Amino acid sequence: MADPKRQRDVPQWVHAFSPGAWCIALLAVLSSALLAVLPESRGDVDATMWASAKPHYDIYFPIVEQWNDEPDAFRVDVQLLSRQVMDRRMIGGFLGGVPVADLIESERSTVSLAFAGPLEAVGFLDLTDRMKADGLLDRINPPSLSPWTYEGRIFGIPHDVHPVLLGYRADLIEAAGISLEGVETWDDLFEALRPLQADQDGNGVPDRHVLSLWDSSSDIINTLLLQAGGGPFLPDGTLAIDRPLNARLIAEMTSWMVGPDRVAADVPDFSPGGNKLKAQGAALCFLMPDWMCDIWEEQIPQLSGKMRLMPLPAWEPGGRRTSVWGGSMLGISREAENQEELWAFAKRLYTSDDLSREIYREGAIITPIVELWDDPIFDEPDPYFGGQAKGRLYIDLAREVPARPATPYFTHGRTALQQAVSRLKSWAESREVYDAESLLPKAEELLADAHEEVARIMRRNAFHRPDPVPGS
Repeated sequence: MADPKRQRDVPQWVHAFSPGAWCIALLAVLSSALLAVLPESRGDVDATMWASAKPHYDIYFPIVEQWNDEPDAFRVDVQLLSRQVMDRRMIGGFLGGVPVADLIESERSTVSLAFAGPLEAVGFLDLTDRMKADGLLDRINPPSLSPWTYEGRIFGIPHDVHPVLLGYRADLIEAAGISLEGVETWDDLFEALRPLQADQDGNGVPDRHVLSLWDSSSDIINTLLLQAGGGPFLPDGTLAIDRPLNARLIAEMTSWMVGPDRVAADVPDFSPGGNKLKAQGAALCFLMPDWMCDIWEEQIPQLSGKMRLMPLPAWEPGGRRTSVWGGSMLGISREAENQEELWAFAKRLYTSDDLSREIYREGAIITPIVELWDDPIFDEPDPYFGGQAKGRLYIDLAREVPARPATPYFTHGRTALQQAVSRLKSWAESREVYDAESLLPKAEELLADAHEEVARIMRRNAFHRPDPVPGS
């Protein structure tokens, strides 16, 4: 029988991770231990930095090399890791005490793994006081700090803002004599573009649909929920999947995807098949964060000059006209040596006007450093979008992106909501129920189940319990 005292001596934050996560951590510890006995190969560098996005790595490399060539430079070696490898090595390092990189640039799903316990268990260095002292809190777009702010403390410098606009096929819309100038809400958009859904070839199926959205699109569903102030969590990290707002939103979204008059179509992102459908005009409108512009320009060059951007239609008149999709930060390992030198490097890399221009020029990503938004590069016309100054369009809405909580369970919440939408869509199709009002009761039922599913996971962690525990 287990010794109760020994069980009580185990830190509560240890229970934040599932057995599978601990297996990953153990493998990371063992692999890191093996690396530790191999010959050191860091050469004359003073620190290492991990990055998991190749476009970022390609941009950083020449900038860091220039930094390293300066006299008496604090030399940094930037290494590219896949996100899966970074997840394993980062958590293995934070939980097992084996070495990790001094600097870690990671996407939100990776960073969130570090926020499963109390503040003293976070493996990133608390940057709050440094950011205040150096005036960075006044220079950074406030909503862009939210995913890296845990228990009121900031653990990373944001890489981006990632506002979302609506990209639309101006060639097809204008050829039909339709203007989107007066469109303010999603209902306005669907009404304006409904004529283009006509069955011109007589095969019984509309030739195209208004919006690219499907029940498998977890990122798009989450982006639309955030736009309206919904989503799986409240700003303070409280689980809120079952709130009435979410039920109304997913009932409405589902009504867009079902029935003979549906306005949405399955046009996948990040796939050759989806790119072919986009080029063919299977959908007219797409949710486009700033970084998505670069992907379209690279992968669908035949649409150059045919696309335009506009603010997202609001859910209600006067509502928010943008949302947010994605995000990365640069953090410092709490156990790293030379923390002041690392902080100087991180500030230099992430707040410089050189990097601001490069990440926009090479990746279409706008900087979160507000003072750099006046750079003329953001006013340059983009031929792909018919000469629009796309950078300025994104910057004009950057302050309005919704805040997002730093929670280790955001992936669970996002997945649970997506699965609820998928179940609601299947239910609607099987019963031929297509309007949002009639779908609402089932949406409430499914979200209650999804909420409880994530709540069960959260209850394993004393620091993230979704509701009071009796006797605690």
